[in-house]
Amino acid sequence: MNETLTESSKNSVNSDLRRMTEAYLATHPTLTLNALAQRSGIPATTMRRLMQEEQRSELAPHTVLSLVSYLLKEKKISKLLTMVTGPVAELLNKCFDQFIFDEKSSAHEQSSELNSLFRDKTAYLVYKLAANVCGTTMEEVKDAFGLMGLKKLNALMEKNWIKADGVNGSLHAVQKNFTVDLELAHELSHSLLDLYKPCDVKAGHNLFYSLSEGMSAEGIKKIKEIEKEAVKKIFDLMNNETMQGDIPYFALIVSDVMGATPTNDDHTGVLQ
Repeated sequence: MNETLTESSKNSVNSDLRRMTEAYLATHPTLTLNALAQRSGIPATTMRRLMQEEQRSELAPHTVLSLVSYLLKEKKISKLLTMVTGPVAELLNKCFDQFIFDEKSSAHEQSSELNSLFRDKTAYLVYKLAANVCGTTMEEVKDAFGLMGLKKLNALMEKNWIKADGVNGSLHAVQKNFTVDLELAHELSHSLLDLYKPCDVKAGHNLFYSLSEGMSAEGIKKIKEIEKEAVKKIFDLMNNETMQGDIPYFALIVSDVMGATPTNDDHTGVLQ
């Protein structure tokens, strides 16, 4: 979602974050701002700018999430979103609440380090393979992404984000369930779409539809409801142990307005 916040909204988010950070530092007097930045996985320059009253630029959603997650000592997205209020809560809910399907059973967590690592799309795809229930192998990574894939795999293993199974040697992501902010997800979706193989339609594994039409706000709302229901069903199926196997499979569901998004207030909450 590429929603532009007003200046007052930006300042409100930053002001809330400043107050939260100041309160945390007050209860941890030996902790410096640089140390807090390092522990929360946020660049020290970003933290210093945030603490300046004149700072007006909007922090990236995953940066806000990383800081709040560290300050509140909660990594689980579904729980974290219930612990914040005000402009920060509004921003995080807009960017992350659609990733939570079932608050009681969802195990998705965010990691500032993974968000940084996934700026490299090959590293992201390698990690996605290792995050499957069956894991992956060096041979599979090499076949899919060549020597560059192996290089990224080694880097992830050196950072202990991917580890080898001591029994069969398969490679598994340490954090199987993870989430990224929508801006990064948008960038990474291109990598997944590039994996679609139209020549393999006859193999019976893939599917591709592209539909477009002029719609009313009510029509768009109903389309989104259908898509959300489909996502929930696919999510449940992928987590059904009786349906899981060794074929690395992905599904990508996306819809949006072509061209500029209408700004009519009546559409709020419908088109995004």
